[in-house]
Amino acid sequence: MKKILVATGTSANRMNKAAGFIAEKCKARGIEVEIVSGNIYEVKVEEVNPDVIVLIGNNTFKTDIPIINGTAFVTQIGMDQTVDQIIQKLQ
Repeated sequence: MKKILVATGTSANRMNKAAGFIAEKCKARGIEVEIVSGNIYEVKVEEVNPDVIVLIGNNTFKTDIPIINGTAFVTQIGMDQTVDQIIQKLQ
């Protein structure tokens, strides 16, 4: 099972909606994922150890883990394409 970290510093509500949308789309495609949500400024990436990070906000992470821009989950434009990018990084 792959792990996705959804991180934001702006809104827990946006973070939770993004996490739910990603989980729903992955499940519909038969991809098992664990979604972990966290605040950009508080989450310890090393402890979560995700396969990919979906970032809604400014990048404060220093990591080699692939980071996907999650702005689409704020604007609600391009959310399916963003999930496609996430899935590509998971494979």
